[in-house]
Amino acid sequence: MAKHITLDELNAWTFEQRQSFYRNGLARFDNAEAVRLIEMVVASGLPFRSGKEIAHGDREMKKLEAVVFSPYNEKLLIEAAASGKPPLGAIEPLLAESLGEDYSIENGATIAAGYLIARRLYALGFEKGNSQKMPDGSVAKTAATFRKKRA
Repeated sequence: MAKHITLDELNAWTFEQRQSFYRNGLARFDNAEAVRLIEMVVASGLPFRSGKEIAHGDREMKKLEAVVFSPYNEKLLIEAAASGKPPLGAIEPLLAESLGEDYSIENGATIAAGYLIARRLYALGFEKGNSQKMPDGSVAKTAATFRKKRA
């Protein structure tokens, strides 16, 4: 996701290219630039997803955002990151409760949740670390860890 992409280039892409870029961006969210590029795809107004996948603006995505961006849950995310655990593990039960069966791997909700967590933690001065296996019983299989950026 390091390549600088312009809106003109994005306009020239096919639906399939935008869809692939969006999916890959949500799954990788390597850094704040990756988040910016995903936001550009969404803001462009161009089609970028099939009907079964959740995406920005959907009811399910809004529920994910409400949980991830809650001030109380932010504390849980930071505590998990500080202890070297995936922040997703700290709030996944809340996500599953909020979305019910709409929180699944099949519709991309677990990937979207990871993306939103990364977006929030990047804004708080964290950087992505390695992925770890999620606890037994989790919907997501793996999730990223985060650490505070070194000055």
